Amino acid sequence: MRKLYLNQAALSARATTVIRDADNQSCYLLVGKWGMRADVLSVYTIAGELEAEVKQETLGLLPKFRLLYHRQTVGRVNKTFGVIREVLFVRGLNWVILGNLNSGHFRITHGKDTIATIDQVRASGGATVELTIDQPDHEALIICLAAILDRWAKHQEHAFNPLRSRALNPGTLPSGAVPFTTKNK
Repeated sequence: MRKLYLNQAALSARATTVIRDADNQSCYLLVGKWGMRADVLSVYTIAGELEAEVKQETLGLLPKFRLLYHRQTVGRVNKTFGVIREVLFVRGLNWVILGNLNSGHFRITHGKDTIATIDQVRASGGATVELTIDQPDHEALIICLAAILDRWAKHQEHAFNPLRSRALNPGTLPSGAVPFTTKNK
């Protein structure tokens, strides 16, 4: 199994991201953007050859993405509702992604075989995503999936949470409001 590393800050900044191996050698470039329908994120080798792409097909709460490998559609992935542990399916490749968006730990399997793991690790340069991948042919696709999972994790952090919202906290009053009290007669 080979380990690859992505700088998480560069991944979130919509900038070109360099993917390095365990020897700190540059292996791939991740280029593109999200947010609009038909946006594309592409994975290139350092030599400049297109390896894989992920294309956003729909917007909304449950966006759908198409995975392409050497310009051929190989799978589709979309977000589903999950409580704590996320379970995602990559249709076409028959891969299952198990993990948690909060912890950043994921395992990608095909049947009983582990295809890859995705983990957030702390390094001297800040937060880094570590990819452990079983085959060289899967590397570009796993990079695409790691980018999708990182995007969903970032959106989950900024999502509306009624338990943290001051507007729905019964113990607080808007500024200038007077609490209701009853008078004893």
